[in-house]
Amino acid sequence: MKGEATDTPHPDALALRHMIGKNLWLVSIRWVYPVFIMAFFLGYRFLARRSPINPLDALLVFLLPLAANLLFLLAIRRREKASGPPAGYDEWARLAARQLDLDLAAFSLTVFFSGGLQSPVIALIILYIVISTFLVDYRRALRNTVAAMVLLLAIALLQEGRDFFTGPTVTDLLAYYFMFIFTYLISGYLSKNLHRNEDLLKELLQQSRELSVTDGLTGLYNQMHFFQLLERETRKAQRYDMSFSLIIFDVDHFKNFNDRNGHLRGSETLRAVAELMRRKFRASDLLAKYGGDEFVIILPQTDKVGAYLAAERLREGIEKQEFPGAETQPQKKLTISIGLAAYPEHGAGANEILNRADKALYFAKESGRNRTVIYNDQIEKESE
Repeated sequence: MKGEATDTPHPDALALRHMIGKNLWLVSIRWVYPVFIMAFFLGYRFLARRSPINPLDALLVFLLPLAANLLFLLAIRRREKASGPPAGYDEWARLAARQLDLDLAAFSLTVFFSGGLQSPVIALIILYIVISTFLVDYRRALRNTVAAMVLLLAIALLQEGRDFFTGPTVTDLLAYYFMFIFTYLISGYLSKNLHRNEDLLKELLQQSRELSVTDGLTGLYNQMHFFQLLERETRKAQRYDMSFSLIIFDVDHFKNFNDRNGHLRGSETLRAVAELMRRKFRASDLLAKYGGDEFVIILPQTDKVGAYLAAERLREGIEKQEFPGAETQPQKKLTISIGLAAYPEHGAGANEILNRADKALYFAKESGRNRTVIYNDQIEKESE
C-alpha cells in the first residue's frame, strides 16, 4: 500500500510515545533518588552515631541528580517544542541512554564517597542494573552492567591502592560482580520477554490498523480513510500554499463484465487494476478504492498537468494489459474513464475538489469513455 497516513494511530507513534514515557519516568525517579540518599544517610547517622559520608560529599551527590534532572527536563521540553521535524524514536532512545549513563556516574560517586566496597548504598548499582534492563534492550543493559563493574573496580583501586591485591578486597569485588551478573541475567531475561511481548503488540496493532484503513479486496485505502486523507491533504495544501490533484476513475461497462464473466472474475480484475495502480503511481501518491468499481488517487504537490500525464499512463496501461474475460467488453478490451481536478485551481475545499473530479469523470463517460478529462468551466455549465 502506498502513501503514509497519520490520521489513525500508528504503531510507530505508539512506540515513540512509549519511549518518551520512559524518559519522563527516569526524570520522575530521579527526584526521589536524592531525597532517599539524604534520608538514608541522616537515618544512618542517627542510629549509628556516625556518618559513612562527609557532609560536603553528601551535598554533592544530592545536588548532582537534581542538576541533571533540570538539564534533562530542558532537553525534553526543547524536543517537544522544536519547530523543525519532531524528534524520532532513536533520538528519544539516545536521550534515555544518556540519562542512564549519568545515573550510573551519580551512583558510583555515592558509593565512592560513602565507603567504596564497604558502602551501605552499594545496592543502588544493583537497582541501576534492574532499571537499565527494563528501560533499554538487554544488549544495551549488558553494556551498562559491564560499565558498572568497571567503575566499581576503579573505586576499589582508588581506595585500596597497593593493598587491593593483598587484602580481602578482591574477594569482596568478585562477590559484588557475581551479584551484578546474577541481577542482569534475571532482570534481563524478564525484560527480554517483556520486549518480545511489546513487539508482538506492535505487530498486532499494525495488523489491526491496516484492517481498519484498507479495502479487503484490493489492499488499497478504503473509502472512509480516503476522506480522512483528502481532508488532511487539503489542510496541508492550504497551510503551506501547495497544490495537489485528485483523480477518480471507474472501469467502463463493468456491470457487463460481471454479468458475462461472473463476480469472482470481476473481483480478480479489480485486484489486478489495483496492482497496476501501484506500479504506475509514486510512493507518495495515496491510492484508494472509492466504490464498487471506482478508484481515487490523491497526488500531493502535483498540478493538473502532472496529474493528467500520470492518469494517462494508467489509462493506457490498463487498455494495453490483457485481462481474462476482457473480450466480452464492447471494445474487446478493458478500459477506464478518468476525471481529474486540482487544488486550488478547481476548488478551495476537499468536497469541492472531489465533486468537480466526479463531474469530470461523468463527462468522460458521457463523451465516449476510455479517456481522461480535466475539470473545466464548460463541464460545470453542461451539468447545470
